[in-house]
Amino acid sequence: MQRPKKATHAAISRFIASILPAKENDVPRLYHVPRNPRYDPETAVIEQVVLSVTPTPGVYTLIGYPHDEPDVELRAPAPKPHLRPPRTLCFLHRPFTLDRRSVRKGTLVISSHTAFDEVLTVGWNTALAERLGMNVGESLCVQGYKGDPERKIGIVGQVAQHRDLLVGRIQQEFGSTELVQAGLSDEIRVVAIMNAFHEDEVHRVLEMAQRRGWLGLDTPGKHMLYLTGQPRVGGMQAATALGMTVACVGHRQAEDWGIRFLAAGMRTAFPGVHVQEVYEEEIIQARDKKVAV
Repeated sequence: MQRPKKATHAAISRFIASILPAKENDVPRLYHVPRNPRYDPETAVIEQVVLSVTPTPGVYTLIGYPHDEPDVELRAPAPKPHLRPPRTLCFLHRPFTLDRRSVRKGTLVISSHTAFDEVLTVGWNTALAERLGMNVGESLCVQGYKGDPERKIGIVGQVAQHRDLLVGRIQQEFGSTELVQAGLSDEIRVVAIMNAFHEDEVHRVLEMAQRRGWLGLDTPGKHMLYLTGQPRVGGMQAATALGMTVACVGHRQAEDWGIRFLAAGMRTAFPGVHVQEVYEEEIIQARDKKVAV
């Protein structure tokens, strides 16, 4: 029987790297590192992992310094037993507003922005594609976007499903959909999971499927479902003209899917670690502007 992996900073970093490959244009993977001169990621043990899209009040509650709540009657801190907080590692998809001063000593914050968007939202997400019944082994990668020829923005593959059944699966995966527009056919043969939704991308994925012979020439878009995050006017107009079915799950819901996927993987790989998922909106504190006198 295989023994569970020892949960250390290094072990969890390697686990995340196995899912989210490092990219040159991404945020630093080790976004906030403990400053203790004796810090060793190979021996720094983890008891708790916190995952969130952004740093939120709930995240700081789990990775920050504990505060005693004031006693209402005495107007003074009530005595509490000093329990050691769990040794914690945090993963953030969008860490840009992290207040490092509020991060508890010894806590490592790992991040991935570009790679996370690429493989764990509605882009080159092979795990999601498999769950939706796509033939991933023969699927096509949509690559190249905004001047970056290496950027993967989607996957196009074959399915053989009724439209309503497929939309139901999508809603089950994401919890809900922001918008669903039915196309001209209830028979879906090709799905495009895309991290962009403009006219060019709609025509691009259709042409890729046609070149493979997955769609005919007579109203080919009617047998295709375009799955993306945020609705876009140009993309919707192009998809409507082609008779495509469109499912938009929303930008944040797509990111939350990736957090759930990572959390589930963590629980399997490190069963002794308490995995916490935080799903709430970030509250950005505006700094007071100095007024010239």
